Amino acid sequence: MTESKPYKVAIIGGGPAGTACAINLCRLGVKDVLVIESGEYEKFRIGESIPPESRQIFAKLGILDSFLAENHDPCYGSVSYWGDHRRGYNDSIMSPFGHGWHLDRTRFNRFLANEASKAGVEVLIQTKYQYTRQLEDGHFLLTIKNSEGRKTVNAEIVVDASGSKAVFAQEMGSKKIHSQPLICLAARFKAKDGQSPQMQLTHLEAVEYGWWYTAKLPDNSMLVTLYSTKEIIQSEKLNSPDQWLEYLKNTPHTYDLVQSMEIVDNPPKGFPAPSYCLDKCAGKNWLAIGDAASAYDPITSRGITKSLLNAEVSANIVAKRLNNIIPDCQEVHNHIKLSYDRYLEERQYYYGLEKRWKDSIFWQELQIENFQIPLT
Repeated sequence: MTESKPYKVAIIGGGPAGTACAINLCRLGVKDVLVIESGEYEKFRIGESIPPESRQIFAKLGILDSFLAENHDPCYGSVSYWGDHRRGYNDSIMSPFGHGWHLDRTRFNRFLANEASKAGVEVLIQTKYQYTRQLEDGHFLLTIKNSEGRKTVNAEIVVDASGSKAVFAQEMGSKKIHSQPLICLAARFKAKDGQSPQMQLTHLEAVEYGWWYTAKLPDNSMLVTLYSTKEIIQSEKLNSPDQWLEYLKNTPHTYDLVQSMEIVDNPPKGFPAPSYCLDKCAGKNWLAIGDAASAYDPITSRGITKSLLNAEVSANIVAKRLNNIIPDCQEVHNHIKLSYDRYLEERQYYYGLEKRWKDSIFWQELQIENFQIPLT
């Protein structure tokens, strides 16, 4: 087993949280930053819309012009049938930041990794983190594996940005505290004549058994996603392609958007849509950010921006820890915990708006008051 050069910071996970943290660290003057990514930025990922305020985040990272050059589709807001049979709008016309964007997630993740590399970060792809051992000086010796074999990485500080696996944080003893996780079943639709859909708004529709989300993707397909609980999906057999499509056809509004199109993903792809926070998001020389630390219900549309803001805050804390200005990385836990508490209140508000199905198991469960994660 070979040993690599020592690093100031090793980041496990090359998604938005990990790569944005790495870029922020470089802008703060931290050298020798490593990102360990298990994939290669080719796997299909569910698209996501980001709000107009994301422009500020990209500007702080110094990558706004490069992001705009990626030409992700604009998103001018949302239209919804939620809490009422009448259509409601939430548009960005009055936003001082302009419009938001419908992201091609695979391309967006790859873009951030490339920007990190340009900033001076070493990005290893197709490299799996395996386990760690803490040394007497407080550093961590990580064992990683790729096509070249196993090697060890000596890191002064470790950032867990490994997504919902939270591989490092859980190795450090952290546990997830869940709060009503959902499952999503998603499929893309394309126009039979190859024409581009004109819809520039995201579309949400509440139904008795959950809710539907529809958005245009940059490849001119339409993404249609059903969110519900695992129990309802199993009991209603919604993981059956025919049943999923039948339920879609019976929606009052969503099916109208794609009825003239043909389905691309059959059967629909299933993805977890968890909601949780770690009971411990940081230690003396390690911290967890992004979905490794907490995951938000997609109804809030804050998953990516949450990760990018985590990255900014955590980079500043890591820089202070490296300079011995603070004794540990506990500030990260406090930041994530407070953000999660605000998220729970926001989610409670959104789900509480829907009063049409008093006897629905889905809405009863999602309207239960949530609990708070304690500060430590």
